[in-house]
Amino acid sequence: MRRLAFLLVLGLAAVVAAGQRPLRIGTVNVVKVFDELDEKVDMNAKLRELEEKRAAQLRQLAEKVRNLEEKAKLLKPDSDEARETARLLEDAKREFRSQRDATEDHMYNKLFDFTLAIYKKIRQEIEIYAREAGYDIVLRTRNPDLGNIDSNIRPRTRYLELNRRIEATTVLYHAPSTDFTEEIIKRLNQKYAAAKAEERKPTTQAPDQK
Repeated sequence: MRRLAFLLVLGLAAVVAAGQRPLRIGTVNVVKVFDELDEKVDMNAKLRELEEKRAAQLRQLAEKVRNLEEKAKLLKPDSDEARETARLLEDAKREFRSQRDATEDHMYNKLFDFTLAIYKKIRQEIEIYAREAGYDIVLRTRNPDLGNIDSNIRPRTRYLELNRRIEATTVLYHAPSTDFTEEIIKRLNQKYAAAKAEERKPTTQAPDQK
């Protein structure tokens, strides 16, 4: 994959050189763009609110299970009440598992949709800016400090994370002048603010026709 990307860059460079103009390459730290978008801050707040509501529902179901378990301990095993309590307990456990799984699925579906939508916006904004600024190629960069991994996690996990970061690093050096990450963040936040302001505008209703 990296070799293919390198060959594509060389091919484009040759085409640009034939047109007698220098190749312009820009860089963007996509992870930083994600982290500093106002839209992501708002979405995270909505997700936390949703998670708190669903966690409260799970706590109620867990309490129901515990109460039935305590009740079952006090009953004679062969009694009708014990059998009915055991049935109710299995139903409660099943409901808890179903609600827990549904909660997790719902949260990850929300995250998937949000992440995909934001990534598309970032890609679109990068393309628009690159065309305006005359860039021929835009490369994705990341924070060069690979060693800032939590020292409290297990050594094997730290080692695997370090290797993952090294593997994900495609640009080993770029001049600061090629980076327009901050411009993308600024433009996307401005567009998001404008969209929010538009949503807050009161809707005017047409007067009743008499």
